[in-house]
Amino acid sequence: LIRAVGNPNERFKEDALRLMRAIRLAVQLGFEIEESTWKEIKADADFIAEISAERIRDELFKLIGSDYPADGYQILRNTELARQILPEVETGFGVDQKSPGRHHIYDVGIHSLLSLKYCPSPDPVTRLATLLHDIGKVKTQRIYSDGRITFYNHEMESTKIAEKVAERLRFSNAQKDKFIRLIRWHQFTVDERQTDSAIRRFIKNVGIENIQDMIALRVGDR
Repeated sequence: LIRAVGNPNERFKEDALRLMRAIRLAVQLGFEIEESTWKEIKADADFIAEISAERIRDELFKLIGSDYPADGYQILRNTELARQILPEVETGFGVDQKSPGRHHIYDVGIHSLLSLKYCPSPDPVTRLATLLHDIGKVKTQRIYSDGRITFYNHEMESTKIAEKVAERLRFSNAQKDKFIRLIRWHQFTVDERQTDSAIRRFIKNVGIENIQDMIALRVGDR
């Protein structure tokens, strides 16, 4: 059981990163959060704004690097912390994707959360890219009179948003480069009809060191 020592409000005022740490430890260890501590996390969610971006980033990476990243992120949502940390992801919940003859059955937010759940890479940057790969769909959604829904060039919009996220959370240059590449090129197609030069272009765009993580993102996406 995860329980604050003494008064939870006092503990969170001392260091608001404990709001995230309580959730991260619960997810990593398979523990529950004690009721009064849980209520105080929800009540004090705004305190997280006082914490430096670097500390938030490191705690977020630990949480989504755990064995149950989607569960951890859902708890962040349930406590309103996700809205403080990654408001871009929250805008996707309720944005419909279901369209006649198409494969989607979930809205953008749920799809993103499930993509994170099923991403096989253990790397937190890859997992975060998987969670954010479709955030551009919020701005690019088009609904037609026949019920069709499209998101043309959403990967370009997702890339713009992801760049801002990487800046805000103070990613290292290497982290940012990988994060942006995975999101920018996640719509790739590779099949036996493509030329060698086309496949070489794809490898160059993604970076040969990122190919396995790109495939992992697509496994989660599928």
